[in-house]
Amino acid sequence: MHWKTRSRLTGWILGTVTVGFLLYQWLPIFVLGLLSFSGPTGGTTFPMNGVSLHWYRELWDASIMNDFKPPVLRSFLLALACSATTVVLSVTAAQAVRGQFRGHNLFFYLLLLGIMAPGILVGFGFALMMRLLGVDPSWDTTAYITHVSWTLPFGFLTMLAVFNRFDPKLEEAALTLGASRVTAFRRITLPIVLPGVIGAGLFGFSLSYDEYPRSLFTTGADLTLPLAVMAQLDRQLTPELYAIGTTTTLFSFLAIGVFTFAFWTLRRRVQPR
Repeated sequence: MHWKTRSRLTGWILGTVTVGFLLYQWLPIFVLGLLSFSGPTGGTTFPMNGVSLHWYRELWDASIMNDFKPPVLRSFLLALACSATTVVLSVTAAQAVRGQFRGHNLFFYLLLLGIMAPGILVGFGFALMMRLLGVDPSWDTTAYITHVSWTLPFGFLTMLAVFNRFDPKLEEAALTLGASRVTAFRRITLPIVLPGVIGAGLFGFSLSYDEYPRSLFTTGADLTLPLAVMAQLDRQLTPELYAIGTTTTLFSFLAIGVFTFAFWTLRRRVQPR
């Protein structure tokens, strides 16, 4: 077989596998979105019984028992705080590891413990520790800390990968020309590593927004969205859950777009002129 034929065949095979994987990943979400438009008497399986926006109206006009608006707001604020914290700490930690300080290997593996440890055990252990300290669990304190312990390693690894491709001679040139370290970071380093900063921020937001096991024991009485969805699922499975799933998926895409636009704007401001 000629090498060009093999190359085309390999490309078609890899393309088919990629498309199949994407369909496997996204087809359930498309089905969920389709079923969310069922009629008032619609069920959770095909065939659909009518087409309407009934279940979206149910979300908006929900009673106190199944009102998802407060959990959505809590999850959004929590994810936003985790995203900002992940960006600051991951950039700082990656910069520190670049300096090869004494004990940097131990520091590296300690940060990765957040990925290695099972989430349900981390949440349960942290809840026990807070109980011994007399601290009441809450979504904006104890849940925030446990979420950051989960999102920080992903942001840290992202920034390490970016800094491994960064040429330190650029910083050295700026320092030689009289720039301070803060100015060199702001005018030289930050614009170059900004894609990694975007990735770290998105990791922090998306991982926190739908985190369930680490939230189970640390949020207290005010539930986040994943906990509220699971509580509703235990009571009754209706297309209303499909509607909230579709809404939060679109909301996640919107948040990603807003983050990307914000960091793009920041990059334009910090680029050297």
